[in-house]
Amino acid sequence: MQIYLNRLFQNPSFFEGFFIYLCRMQIERVGKYIDFFERTKNEPLIIFQGSKSSGKTADILIDTGLKFIGSKNGIRIQCFSESPKQQNCGLKYDFDNYFSGITKRFRYNDNQKLYRYKNSELSFLNIPNNINSEKIANSLGTCDIRYVNECNMYSKRTAEILRIKTTGQTIYDFNPWRDFWVNDLITENNFLKTTWRDVQCFLSASQIALFLEWTEKGMKAEVGSYDYWRWQVMCEGNFAQLTGKIFTTDNIHFCTEAWVGLHTYIIFADPSNANGGDSFALTLTAIGDDGCMYLIDSFSRNLIEKVLIADQIKKWQKDYPVERTYIETNGQYGLKFYNDCEIASIPVDGWYSTGEKFERILTNRDVITNKTFFIDNPNNREFAQQIYTFRTDKEKEDEDSDKSKEKPKDDNIDCLNNAALAYIRVFGELKVLF
Repeated sequence: MQIYLNRLFQNPSFFEGFFIYLCRMQIERVGKYIDFFERTKNEPLIIFQGSKSSGKTADILIDTGLKFIGSKNGIRIQCFSESPKQQNCGLKYDFDNYFSGITKRFRYNDNQKLYRYKNSELSFLNIPNNINSEKIANSLGTCDIRYVNECNMYSKRTAEILRIKTTGQTIYDFNPWRDFWVNDLITENNFLKTTWRDVQCFLSASQIALFLEWTEKGMKAEVGSYDYWRWQVMCEGNFAQLTGKIFTTDNIHFCTEAWVGLHTYIIFADPSNANGGDSFALTLTAIGDDGCMYLIDSFSRNLIEKVLIADQIKKWQKDYPVERTYIETNGQYGLKFYNDCEIASIPVDGWYSTGEKFERILTNRDVITNKTFFIDNPNNREFAQQIYTFRTDKEKEDEDSDKSKEKPKDDNIDCLNNAALAYIRVFGELKVLF
């Protein structure tokens, strides 16, 4: 293939043959996507909904990459993600892998995450879903093709601005974690739903077995239960309502002492203003030789001076062989606390959470309920009490409308879940398939 690529760039007339060659590769991967792209080439908006591991992002990146390479008159393409991590370690990383034999031939600007080839441009952009997102979207001007990855992470207005300023085609994709504004835009001609079965020839035997296990459990489960929700959303790619308690005294496990051989101690901080609203949560965790995560100690306050939180981190760093201390830096409170720790010479690392909070917690629920143990102490018992109140967005809205009830919080479970994600993504622990 490399010889073929070299000849392509030495002689542009080879492009047609190369294009056919890549298309054949793509058809072998997912013919369903290729047919859809061909059928919708004149649609101003196309929408992809898929289950976990349905291959939609891969084929969108391949299709846009082919258009970028093959344009005769030049084309401008922009690929959007909500987080910098997804921008650099997700979309761009995947694109570089799919076109690994070609990217070195492009001109590349690392600051702008921008590729140029002939008269065409392909860039990877990050627009955080915050108060400035609409302003940023407005400042980008027009573009021929825009791909908005995980469009459910954006407000309807931000996504609309990006779509209106696209002269050719806008592409949305999402996993159906919950209903949102996209339903108003779906038509018979512009929509494709796919599942893991469409790409199962590229999944491992263990991954397929897990999907089949989830399917079997879901088909037997009550509507609204977690097993049913996981089957519909993660296996079938459908919207589904999740009702009832997600974490309970039956699936949050305590133990009287930690497993022997604890290692890889980390601290995770989920900051808040700690001024009477959301809690400022801290966890101290480690991995046992059994491969499970242990919550050694925890801390959660919604009204406290930040210096006392920093003191707690320093105490844990002194008392335990802590390898990393992560501070979530998505919001202004996290960034400020991170900077304050840096100034105070407290060793910390920033952590940018990806995806929607509800999505990343539910995706990782099996780790929390099957591979996590709470050391039985007063701090962890108190920490778990808030976790039991974790609710779906619909239930939270209903409870919020009742002023007599305390607003349910998700700070503690989000903090603990991010610690688990750090073990999975940074240290290769907890052995998950997805």
